[in-house]
Amino acid sequence: MKDLYIDMGITPLLYQASHKCMLLQNEILKKFNISVMQAAILGIILVEDGSVNQKTLSKEMGVKESSVSSMINTMIKNELIVREQSKTDARNKILSLGERGREITEFVQDSAQDIENKLYGHLTEEEKSSLVSILKKLV
Repeated sequence: MKDLYIDMGITPLLYQASHKCMLLQNEILKKFNISVMQAAILGIILVEDGSVNQKTLSKEMGVKESSVSSMINTMIKNELIVREQSKTDARNKILSLGERGREITEFVQDSAQDIENKLYGHLTEEEKSSLVSILKKLV
């Protein structure tokens, strides 16, 4: 059978790789009843030294602040994150990991290597490095 995705170009291949990654992530995240987007928010907060404002979060995710607002409210309700007023600017709200968010983030970090191995385990180190380099150029 002819490989349909090769004939269609790079974009469908990138979509398929992304979709496969999302499926593997969803498999892990369904234990915690959170979405990939919520996990991404937790990851960004973690990378930003444990706290971030909504503007920075929106910028890192590449979406409008209003788009993440309802998700943030849901995550606060579910004790995944905490919203506090900035000590230096009363208009600025700081998001940090809640207790449940910390637990999930630790588990997801531990599981990340499993996902990497399932997706990229058949690639050589040189191929992985090249792929990372190419993807960085695209984003």
